[in-house]
Amino acid sequence: MRSKILVFVFALLLLPPQQASAQSFFDSQSIIGQLVPQNTGPTVRSMSSVAKRGINIQGPLPPTVDLPSVSLTVNFDLGSANLTTDGMIALRSLAKALLDPRLARMTFQVVGHTDGRGDVAYNQTLSERRAQTVVEHLTSFYEVPASQLIPLGYGISRPMDPTNIMNPLNRRVEIINLEPLS
Repeated sequence: MRSKILVFVFALLLLPPQQASAQSFFDSQSIIGQLVPQNTGPTVRSMSSVAKRGINIQGPLPPTVDLPSVSLTVNFDLGSANLTTDGMIALRSLAKALLDPRLARMTFQVVGHTDGRGDVAYNQTLSERRAQTVVEHLTSFYEVPASQLIPLGYGISRPMDPTNIMNPLNRRVEIINLEPLS
């Protein structure tokens, strides 16, 4: 683990200061504000009711349920699950938020999303690998408990911009707080 930390610190030292701040990332307080549950249960966006229990938190959540979440731009090397330096910087604020006492005992899905480039099966696998990479980074570098994080990939099945599946906004990592379901 020490060698991973040294590589990360070395990469940060090589990054010019203006590049580190040029990317707009959420700070940890903004992330906390979006992930802290505001009510006692999930908001249902349809007429059908959704029971709090009985939803498989290890798999895709029903699209009709709104849970506290935040979508982050986490950069990876093209077509891979290797984090870029910018991606690592984005995860620093997320780790700080997840370790905050207001979120520290909650469970989260870490969901990878892709844009429409490439085939559906490839994008599905890529999104799963990227979600797993984010979980591994958070647990290795920041000691976020692995039991708090459930990696999942949606591929291109839930685009942020459904009118343009090639939109870069669709490439994101979404953190979903599952606490309202417990």
